[in-house]
Amino acid sequence: MSIGINAAGASALTAAQLQSQVGVSVARKTLDQAKAQGDAAVSLLDAAAQTQKAMVDRVSIEPFKGTMIDVVA
Repeated sequence: MSIGINAAGASALTAAQLQSQVGVSVARKTLDQAKAQGDAAVSLLDAAAQTQKAMVDRVSIEPFKGTMIDVVA
């Protein structure tokens, strides 16, 4: 009977190792995805900062352009 218990124990150990490997693999993929999303967010913030700087530069060159509307027809 001890052979049956050892085989069952080995099978359970193998299943536990497989489950652990799968868990680590999923965690790695989740981390990679989170890093990619973080990089995308940083890129968006950089683009927004560049757009804001371009708008400020444009206003300083032509400070009153586009601020008034002539509504008399």
